Amino acid sequence: MLWSALLYPLLPLERQETPDTGHPRAVTVRDGARRVVLVHDALAGGFGVQIGQSLKSALALLPELRITEFDEREQTAQLEQLTLQALRWSSRVVTRPPDTVLVEVQGSLRLFGGLEALLARMRSDAALQGLTLRLGTAPTPAAAALLARAGRETAVRSARTLAAALADVPLEHLATGGSALEATALAGLRRSGIRSVGRLAALPPAAVTRRFGHRLTELLHRLDGRLPDPQTTFVPPPTFAAVLDLPLEAHDTSALAFVLKRLLAALEGFLRSRDLGVTALELRLCHRRHAPTVLSLRLHEPTGDTDRLRALVAERLERTALSAPVTRLALETTTLVELARAAPALIGGGADETTPIEAVLDRLVARLGERAVRTALAHEDHRPEKAWRAALLDTRTPPARWPARPLWLLHAPRVATEPLVLGPDAERIENGWWDESDVRRDYFIARDERGTHYWVFRERQAPETLWVHGVFA
Repeated sequence: MLWSALLYPLLPLERQETPDTGHPRAVTVRDGARRVVLVHDALAGGFGVQIGQSLKSALALLPELRITEFDEREQTAQLEQLTLQALRWSSRVVTRPPDTVLVEVQGSLRLFGGLEALLARMRSDAALQGLTLRLGTAPTPAAAALLARAGRETAVRSARTLAAALADVPLEHLATGGSALEATALAGLRRSGIRSVGRLAALPPAAVTRRFGHRLTELLHRLDGRLPDPQTTFVPPPTFAAVLDLPLEAHDTSALAFVLKRLLAALEGFLRSRDLGVTALELRLCHRRHAPTVLSLRLHEPTGDTDRLRALVAERLERTALSAPVTRLALETTTLVELARAAPALIGGGADETTPIEAVLDRLVARLGERAVRTALAHEDHRPEKAWRAALLDTRTPPARWPARPLWLLHAPRVATEPLVLGPDAERIENGWWDESDVRRDYFIARDERGTHYWVFRERQAPETLWVHGVFA
């Protein structure tokens, strides 16, 4: 097995908005009666702000520091969305609170073109969402998480090289991320002069157990794989619904694109994990003292392509006028269907790049509105100029059975000006007795010397004249 740990060290800071490069920022958490710095950006660190520092000390160093209180509920929701996103890379994904997602990638390497290509896509995806990502890759989940916390992003692919990769990792990283190393054990190891994982692993296991307890020995054995480390795999919910609160009110829909990118990335992972496509979804723009603005999007074929969904939502948002500033976004799928995913093309180096007609129709509907795009349906009338009617795209009628008719009808029939060879079969068309006009025609399929086929007729009242009414493609 091969695991990648996706660590988001600045998630409390980056979970809702793009980095503000002009102002130093920090997130604080309550520690007893005081507030301390949980995480800060690079700009604040340059002025001396440190993790664990009291808020008063941080503000004394940097009065313009922008402070946000840590919200555990929002952090949990964001980590779950990142877990859903990770389902794009593998079907085995594990949530490791408060800031890590474990992904078993061995079974996905061929699909994504190898380990380096897969890790590059993970980094690129995080960068597009404005998230800081540390990647640790190792044969065991515990080692992958430890390498990510230590900032060792060189992938370790085999158990033979794992011990060397962990040798100089400071022991402090074993005490973070929910591991079994307790503060008292860490302090005892420091007093003994042991400050790296390699020095600790070199000690006899019996001596480590006798001095520090069996939990530390078990932790070391899970790191190198001598003990099994079963993981509880994340199971996606039956339907998709995600919510993100905006830290600042959005007065314009263009300010929502960044948050939408994260919601749609989570939707893509959800759909891929269950081989589903979406044909209808609902986006709610929540306001402080007004009813939500609801955007319902319906598609003409199921899709799991979030790039396509992003373009459609963007089209709708451009045409949406806000009644009040937006404080929260909620995305929910209302109709899910099974989706047969196309295999890569055997010839040509990739999948077909043509755009399906359904995607074009969805784009037109998103831009112009549902009632502005129509299709043609058969109508119960033998006369070709009255045998069709315009209807909404989602109108369903039984298929009509008609003789061969051309798709291109002339706006008005014209007299044939060149010799045409008539086909043997004729179709007689007459109007009803209730109509004022007198229409009695014999239609033929004819062709000229170049091979072009026409739909022509003769009037029963004047059969000597041949009229062209349509052209076959």
